[in-house]
Amino acid sequence: MIFQNRQSDIWLALVLTAIGAALSWLLASGLPLIGIDDAAITRSYAENIADGVGYVYNVGGERVEGSTAFLWVSMLTGLYALTDTPEVLIIILSFAFTTFAVFGTLRLTRLLAELIDVDDAWAITAMAAFLLASPGYFMWTVWTMMELALWSMLLILLVLSLTRSVEDEESEQGIWIVLIAFLLTLTRPEGIVMALVLVIIALIIAPWRWRIMTAGILSALASFIAVTMFRLSYFGQPFPNTFYAKVSSDRLQGMKDGAKYLIDYVLNAPFAEFFLLALVIGTVWGLIHVFRQTAGSKGIVLLAAACFSILLAYAALGGDHFVLWRFYQPISPLMPVTAALGVAALLTYLDRETHQGYSIIGVAGLAVIMTVGSMHYRQVRFDVRKEYTLVQQGLAFGTYLNEADPRPIIGTGPAGGIALAYDGKILDLLGLNWTVMAHANPVKIGMRNHASFDNATFWKYAPDVVSAFNRQCKSGTTLSFWASDDAAFRGLYGDEDFRAAYLPVLFTEGDDCWPGFATPDWANRVQLDGMIVLDWNNVTTLQ
Repeated sequence: MIFQNRQSDIWLALVLTAIGAALSWLLASGLPLIGIDDAAITRSYAENIADGVGYVYNVGGERVEGSTAFLWVSMLTGLYALTDTPEVLIIILSFAFTTFAVFGTLRLTRLLAELIDVDDAWAITAMAAFLLASPGYFMWTVWTMMELALWSMLLILLVLSLTRSVEDEESEQGIWIVLIAFLLTLTRPEGIVMALVLVIIALIIAPWRWRIMTAGILSALASFIAVTMFRLSYFGQPFPNTFYAKVSSDRLQGMKDGAKYLIDYVLNAPFAEFFLLALVIGTVWGLIHVFRQTAGSKGIVLLAAACFSILLAYAALGGDHFVLWRFYQPISPLMPVTAALGVAALLTYLDRETHQGYSIIGVAGLAVIMTVGSMHYRQVRFDVRKEYTLVQQGLAFGTYLNEADPRPIIGTGPAGGIALAYDGKILDLLGLNWTVMAHANPVKIGMRNHASFDNATFWKYAPDVVSAFNRQCKSGTTLSFWASDDAAFRGLYGDEDFRAAYLPVLFTEGDDCWPGFATPDWANRVQLDGMIVLDWNNVTTLQ
């Protein structure tokens, strides 16, 4: 059989990650090494911490945790301490974590295949095809600079370590379970839930492992208590500010939005229905056989618990608006495992019964799967690229506005790229990096995860400039906005009070043009080349 040992699996994981990363880059017609806007927010915090100004969004501003991934911020802080331009290092780190996530998936697949007595070579081959049919996973984990690779790796390695522990009484996985449970809780707030759910299920199905599992539970709780105490002492609140900015207190509405998110994923993600069906069948089989001590049943129950916990947790939290179902990407390698085992079981049975050899048919079928997955990713490449273009626009506009005298207080929606470039004060109008806005209205109505804008708070802190740098414009004397352009701002641009207090402006530099709005006081005082003040009669709202 091929790929028989640990060394071959790590090399295969490295090759698959390299091919997957290259495919996701090429199919999107190239991705700049700058990450997406949310990652730029995280990087701005890491840069500020490394510079010694604290965990802040604005230098000299309030302490605020606008990045959800505590451990990832800590890692990036270390990279910023080494260099002011760590972009390549971040990509390398993300690539390494993705490789280990894929490696963990391959080891889990091989282990389960051997336990249920199917051809592990076929199972690994099927998994390789399913992984390469998911370029979106590699885009999110390798290129975005988000914590997705770290989160995915820890989830998968915890499932693998727990499976080894419950399936093999002689396996020594205690140190890994304790360590991963601790780190998982630091990675994202929901990490405590995932760690406890998986370790407690392992304890239930393998009570003789109570010492190891108890240690894992205590490790997760200790990590959660430690990071919560830090947040309370440093930020004054127990959860990241992003939680208060995104999650609505109207839980019924949140669950409705989350259900739509989950259904959209199941119906539209490539092969999601097939993977989910195989997972359900595997779960039923595992639950029937788990207390009969059937080999492999405990591992499949743990695998299913991880997948269903993630699916349901993010549905309960209201879902997300990012392309390719960002919240579900970390379990993309785990979702096809039971399907890969099913493929291997079928081909193993056919080969044993007929002795005809179905390798050609199997490989052809898996090649079709890879092609279909790549085609879907190719179709959404423009939505993928928009996430990176937003950072480019923010960097360019922030750099340009640094030349303004006096520098304005900016109110903005996209708050990542501009934070890396602009040296003045920024007010995040969507609340992710501004506690007052995040807490102003606990009921979030509007754009999913970006519905914290509050009119009263805006007027209390009215910025000098409201930027719309992510909207297209051309140098000239007119400005057009779609009615949906300011949906996240509750129709602010068309409000009579807003039009009385702000002037439409175009900021231009060479071929670049960024629309926005400025107070007359600042517009009359500022020295800034390329700024054109318009009249509201020159602004058209397109329906």
